[in-house]
Amino acid sequence: MRTTILALLTAILAACVSVAPKPSSTALAPADDSALVTAERIAHDLGGIWSNARQYSAASPTLKVPPSVDGDWLDLQHARFARVVAPALGDTVLYLEWRKANAGGDITRQRIWSFHQRDGELRMDFYAFVDGAPYAGRSNDPSAFETLNTTQLRGYGPACALRFMPTDTGWRGEITASECTLTAQSGRKMGIDARIERSGNALHYQESGRLETGAYAFRVPPTRPYVFERE
Repeated sequence: MRTTILALLTAILAACVSVAPKPSSTALAPADDSALVTAERIAHDLGGIWSNARQYSAASPTLKVPPSVDGDWLDLQHARFARVVAPALGDTVLYLEWRKANAGGDITRQRIWSFHQRDGELRMDFYAFVDGAPYAGRSNDPSAFETLNTTQLRGYGPACALRFMPTDTGWRGEITASECTLTAQSGRKMGIDARIERSGNALHYQESGRLETGAYAFRVPPTRPYVFERE
């Protein structure tokens, strides 16, 4: 009788072991760092010199006209992004300097981008210079931006900070006119749509400002984003 009971208990225990659920390999898998978008990753991805020369070369001649608010156009841009040390603005700060056509062209855009974690999201505050001349061509000078602070810049507030997120091919930062409204240096109030996207080896960039009347104040560029590639 004892032998029968022991045999029965052994069988029950064996059955319990055989049906016990296995730990989920998915639950234990480490996070995929490639899916994360961090300030460090973006600074690394953007650093260097970019050009939309390939896009411009392939564009229709009808687009190669002077920029205007209402018409469609595409110009040639030489863009440099450099990480700089500017403690008053944050730990991850980029200086961007765009020039017309090539490295020796006139400056078309000077900005400071400062990345922060805010409310669980990666956000980017952008600033224009009150006077950018002292900083032109100094992206490789480690000391050039150390004393830079918000009194030397025009900022647009936290509501206009771009929001960054991962995509299947890289990452994207954007803000919409429904979120971001500002008063430009001209005194005009406008909503800003801006989008920056790293897709594979290309960088797409487009922004616009729309006045309260619904008319555009600017479009850069109008209907097609810039498509930059590294030089």
